[in-house]
Amino acid sequence: SDAATIAEWKDGLNEAWADLLELIDTRTQILAASYELHKFYHDAKEIFGRIQDKHKKLPEELGRDQNTVETLQRMHTTFEHDIQALGTQVRQLQEDAARLQSAYAGDKADDIQKRENEVLEAWKALLDACEGRRVRLVDTGDKFRFFSMVRDLMLWMEDVIRQIEAQEKPRDVSSVELLMNNHQGIKAEIDARNDSFTTCIELGKSLLARKHYASEEIKEKLLQLTEKRKEMIDKWEDRWEWLRLILEVHQFSRDASVAEAWLLGQEP
Repeated sequence: SDAATIAEWKDGLNEAWADLLELIDTRTQILAASYELHKFYHDAKEIFGRIQDKHKKLPEELGRDQNTVETLQRMHTTFEHDIQALGTQVRQLQEDAARLQSAYAGDKADDIQKRENEVLEAWKALLDACEGRRVRLVDTGDKFRFFSMVRDLMLWMEDVIRQIEAQEKPRDVSSVELLMNNHQGIKAEIDARNDSFTTCIELGKSLLARKHYASEEIKEKLLQLTEKRKEMIDKWEDRWEWLRLILEVHQFSRDASVAEAWLLGQEP
């Protein structure tokens, strides 16, 4: 009958419509997956390029003195802060890669893994380079701090040695005693600097212990410092011994003069 034919035709139409909807849905899913995959490849390429670009912009310069090192350290802190946004993008890419790998198999999955690894390796290389630069800048700052301490102590020791060598030759007991008093003042000054020497030497040794890139120069400076310190102390000791001897000579001379005057006074 017509009703049966219409019903059958209607069922057929509904079925065809359902098939079409299913086909559209499947096609939409395929297109969406395909879009996601293309987007992943595009993002991976983009992020990889940005990482490489940042890596190239990482400077090599370490600074000529303490001030330039501090400026470069501030710039490096800003640089490290700037690349944090890239880190967020890398993590997002990892999430996308994990999701896509579970949706695809075989060569596609391997290719996704390969692209992800390329980005991760470039990112790790950038982070390692940043860490390396931060350490080198700290090392350079410490090197200049050490050199500055050595320079100050060397100049001070030169001045002390000049003071010791510039002392006049005493003429009598009182001038010897005055010189001995001044010489003890120099010794007090030397002793007051002991902590500065300890701090400087400890810093030098700690730089050598951490295999500093300027180890040879640091060793040389430590040697110069200890040799100059020994020279200064030896000069002080020699001068002190000489002053004690001169004091005895003048005391003897004075006593002899007094005795001679007394003897002369006893003559009839």
